[in-house]
Amino acid sequence: MNKFKIQIDNNSIAKYKDSITGTIYINFNDTFFPEKNWNDFVIILINNWIESSYNILSGITESEEFYFMDGPFSMIVQKLDTDICIVELVENHTNILMNFKISVKELFNEIFKKAISLENYCKKQGWETEDIKKLQYFKNKIITPDAIDP
Repeated sequence: MNKFKIQIDNNSIAKYKDSITGTIYINFNDTFFPEKNWNDFVIILINNWIESSYNILSGITESEEFYFMDGPFSMIVQKLDTDICIVELVENHTNILMNFKISVKELFNEIFKKAISLENYCKKQGWETEDIKKLQYFKNKIITPDAIDP
């Protein structure tokens, strides 16, 4: 069984002015992308990934690019049918390092769970930025309780 996880280390999350960075990377069957312990703008990434997820799930688009901010890396996600999507791990917009099929529900639930976890973490820290407000908006308006498996 394929295992897709977004790894975020709360101990690495740091706020400098309005920027929040931390360790975030994809772990697919013990293959790490862009690399293990990748540091990036965690809130901005999750916000963009939620928005791209919403576009795919609502039928606005069939394919979206999920960017990493610090470097030439992205995931291209294309919904093949109601149950399956293909994920390409890409460097420099054209070099496909790996691709795999995964359940639509598994992929998007993982993104949504990380959004909720990040929003809760920032709330506990007492942080408030425009990016966190956007994350809270997504949590309250886009991510419905029935969209997430326990």
